[in-house]
Amino acid sequence: MEKTFSYQVDDKTYPVIITYKRIKNIHYRFNGEAFLISCPRMVSISTIKSGLDKYAKKLIKTNVKMAAVGDDYIYIFGHKYDISYPGSIIVDEAVLSFKDENELQRKLKRFFLNYVSNRTVFYEREMACPHYLVTVRQMKSRYGSNNKPKKKITYSLVLLHYSKEIIDSVIVHELAHHFVYDHSANFYKVVYKYCPNYDILRKKLIKAELV
Repeated sequence: MEKTFSYQVDDKTYPVIITYKRIKNIHYRFNGEAFLISCPRMVSISTIKSGLDKYAKKLIKTNVKMAAVGDDYIYIFGHKYDISYPGSIIVDEAVLSFKDENELQRKLKRFFLNYVSNRTVFYEREMACPHYLVTVRQMKSRYGSNNKPKKKITYSLVLLHYSKEIIDSVIVHELAHHFVYDHSANFYKVVYKYCPNYDILRKKLIKAELV
């Protein structure tokens, strides 16, 4: 037995497909186009919507990695690269050779760290910020974080899959926290000064649009 309804996240509407089963818990999934819900037969639509209010954005964000990385391809800076093992790819004139997936991931992490470190230095000069130590790692709920006391910025590795323009918008966002630590109107004045189309890029980021 199935039911469907529509659910809106920001300004985009997604179909929700509910499958009722003989199970005890509600399971939420997102396949890139629709939310797929498996749940006990007596669960109401309002209960499912409450769950989507809590989990929808995280599900969409998690799906980015699923869409950006496949068995034989990977998206880097919004561009698709075919991969096979062993193999090599050329990104921004850098040749990345690898024996297996683990080596590819290690080299991509090192490559991305170098890239965002250089872009952060560029915007530090543009925005008259002090120098920050830059690190990259897997982050479940953020694209970046600014530890102002330690002068350290951490970026999510998932940004590797997005366009350079979107990555720049995150760098500006994190450096803007040097001046305003909250997300007040004054904070966004700083952001828009150095990234005038920030709202457009942020929407693409939230919607998992890689380019």
